[in-house]
Amino acid sequence: MMSVSLITELPEEKMPYLLRSGDGRKYVFGQQVATVIADFKSTGDVLELTTISGGKGETFPLHRHKDAFESIYVMEGKIEFMLDGVNYLLTAGDYVHIPPGIAHAYRMAGHRNRFASYSIKGNLTAIYELLGKPYPYFEHPTTAMNSYSENQLTEASNRADIVFLQDAVQWGKYNSPEESHNPRCVAPYVLENGEGDRLLTGDQLHRILATQENTNGEYIFVASDGPKGEPIVEHFHNHHTETFFCVQGQMTMWANGEEVKLFPGDFLHVPAGTLHSYRLDSHYTKVVGMLVSGLFEPFFRALGEPHETYTFPTEPGPLRMDRVMAIIDELDLNVVAKSPLDRK
Repeated sequence: MMSVSLITELPEEKMPYLLRSGDGRKYVFGQQVATVIADFKSTGDVLELTTISGGKGETFPLHRHKDAFESIYVMEGKIEFMLDGVNYLLTAGDYVHIPPGIAHAYRMAGHRNRFASYSIKGNLTAIYELLGKPYPYFEHPTTAMNSYSENQLTEASNRADIVFLQDAVQWGKYNSPEESHNPRCVAPYVLENGEGDRLLTGDQLHRILATQENTNGEYIFVASDGPKGEPIVEHFHNHHTETFFCVQGQMTMWANGEEVKLFPGDFLHVPAGTLHSYRLDSHYTKVVGMLVSGLFEPFFRALGEPHETYTFPTEPGPLRMDRVMAIIDELDLNVVAKSPLDRK
């Protein structure tokens, strides 16, 4: 197959693309840096992704979204997060699910903090363009670069799906994330690192952190980890978009014939119609991603078996391709080759 070079900057139209750790469109506000990794132009109005980094004491005011769903995945540090009137102290690997209409805010509690904010609908990436200034560096500044005004907050409300609330946030008296759980409906919740619907597929453990039930079928959010292994089958989807954000370890991905290595912080956008596959290359690799729409959830549940413990076992479990084939007509799945290595 002809190799098509992947673009390595945020594109102005929908296409497969690769961004290395720290790359993207960056804005600074206070001592925080917002790095836009995916927006509606680059994904064809499907999803947005911004990483937020900053130091201790940095905040974002209480607000809600009318139509946008937001999924927060903590990557580093400690984040104080107020969700629907309940305070949580979050650390790396924790997940926050924010449906439309739910009030939320955060305050950074570590000296170096970073989290990923995924969203659908709402044009939320415009918020950082309006409140911040373009910023050429990866690391957040040691002193505040600029502060936003009430007029900027008003303009952000006009341009994006965000309503800033006047209620004061009382920090402290935190609920532990493990005290929350998936409510099996559209509702706010927090999951501790390791929680989620755990499904073992061979030697990989997939955790569904947001199901179709939680998103009205709009998307699912999945965290996957595993050891060194073989490539999964090469395939494409007619209708849904996948994203791959390497959190730990190393992996190889194939996208439309291009072979790339992903390291922590690297992001690959795989829109509908993109032939793709991946292989985990380190002894422990973790990758997270939003899949839009949520129609691919039955694939994970058919292929895997429920798994009680919180990491993959030393002996791989079964791959139930028989169950996948039984519902193949219901899945947006087109298998092209058993392995991308077979096409070389």
